[in-house]
Amino acid sequence: MSTPNSPQSRHRSWPYAVTAVIVLAIQQGWDARQVITLTVSLLVLIALITSAGRHDG
Repeated sequence: MSTPNSPQSRHRSWPYAVTAVIVLAIQQGWDARQVITLTVSLLVLIALITSAGRHDG
């Protein structure tokens, strides 16, 4: 069982954070192009952070 501040729990919480940000953008009336751009940007950022965290060097 992981603790609330463990790396494992933070790793698993990012999908919820991204979903919350996207839902908020939609609720605020952002148009589809802006929401797609935001989503892609967040996913690329997460991919970069994840790949940097796996670097063994």
